[in-house]
Amino acid sequence: MSIGSLLNTAREAMNAQQIAVHVNSQNVANATTAGYSKQRVELQAALPTVFPYGSIGTGVAVAGITRARDALLDGAYRTDAAGAAAANASNTALSQIQQVFGEPSDTGLSASLNAFFAAWSDLSSDPTNSSAKSVVRQAGQTVAQTLNQFATQLDQLDQFNREGMNADVGQINMLAKQIGELNNRIVTAESNSQTANDLRDQRDLLLDQITSLTGGQVVEHSNGSVAVFAGGRMVVDDTTVKQLEVYDGQPPEIRYAGTTTAIQGIGGSLGAKLDISTTQVPTIMSKLDALAGGLVQTVNAIHSGATTFSGNPPVAGVAGNFFDVTVPPPVGGDPRLTALGIRLASTLAGPDDVAAAGPAATGPGDNTAALALANLRTTALSLTSVAGTTTATLGDYFGETVGGLATAAQQAQDEATVQQTLATNADNRRSSVSGVSTDEELIDIIQHQHAYQAAARLVSVVNDMMDALVTMGQ
Repeated sequence: MSIGSLLNTAREAMNAQQIAVHVNSQNVANATTAGYSKQRVELQAALPTVFPYGSIGTGVAVAGITRARDALLDGAYRTDAAGAAAANASNTALSQIQQVFGEPSDTGLSASLNAFFAAWSDLSSDPTNSSAKSVVRQAGQTVAQTLNQFATQLDQLDQFNREGMNADVGQINMLAKQIGELNNRIVTAESNSQTANDLRDQRDLLLDQITSLTGGQVVEHSNGSVAVFAGGRMVVDDTTVKQLEVYDGQPPEIRYAGTTTAIQGIGGSLGAKLDISTTQVPTIMSKLDALAGGLVQTVNAIHSGATTFSGNPPVAGVAGNFFDVTVPPPVGGDPRLTALGIRLASTLAGPDDVAAAGPAATGPGDNTAALALANLRTTALSLTSVAGTTTATLGDYFGETVGGLATAAQQAQDEATVQQTLATNADNRRSSVSGVSTDEELIDIIQHQHAYQAAARLVSVVNDMMDALVTMGQ
């Protein structure tokens, strides 16, 4: 073994330690870079030289530069992050729906219904009082306007939610395209047995985002590319990318662009928003429609057969509907039997059109109709919505609707808290493997610096040995 081989050993050692310090410096520089995974230089003993008397090592070699990443921790984090994104989206939407009703309130629908029936009760005590009839008319107008307002606000929330779905799908399509491009670059870069660490970091960050939006699954292929599935349907596979679109119907659907088949089982924030516009808002709206329809039909059933008195001396007349209905109703039902369509009847122009007397009244002092309408406050009605048929008073039905919404909103808030905690814990576990600790990096730099200095010292020793040989040869 020659002195030159010793010099080569020292040189390779200095080169390896220099590369290690460079990688440590890269880690420190990217300590706060989102998605960056710390990298390590893998050092191994160089191939030895074999002599008759044994093998002698030839120093150190750089086996490769690897990044610290755990696929299982990535999968766990993405699952929990998608759950947190879905829970947060549901919590936000349900809180906004709850704010529409604003119960308990002195000006909400419960108060309006109570005031409406109380006005009929007051009229039954003084059936000829024009002021009391005006109060009845105004109270009915308030109930109708409150229901109109609720329906309008729910429609606006639904539209806002659908816009959020379109924004999410646009983001998913952009991420899918970028992942497909990175798949191609990674496969090309790693075709010579190298590792494209920085490209993989970029792709993993995009995978975190797309799975949070879709609740999708990631599958890595042997060539280094990945596939992303949402609802069991492929979104990205190697360089093949499928674009998604929102079908803005009722119910809305997520589809492959240009197709008519819905993709089922999408999760993440997009899945939660889809559920809001598919289930939550339509269910609440259907219950409000059931309440409005029940109110219109029962009040009209009594009022349209009642008797009005006007003039002096009073002249009896047949009362019309209290609330407006379309005759004949359009195909699919009467829109005036909905929370959005409920209106006072156009024939209810003034106090004289409000009937307090019953069908068989002999004089204006009769209060049969007013009393029957006041008793509707405690009359159980059969009300049917998409959630099923319920027998309850109008006030109790609305109270149950608001109570169910409050329970769902609280559950969504609790779920969001739990899921966010799970996602945070999963991210912490992942960061413990892939995150950069500047203290650890500085310690490693010092260790590699000492190793570099030792190798440099070896060069000096070899130089002294060569000087000794030259002197012996003179």
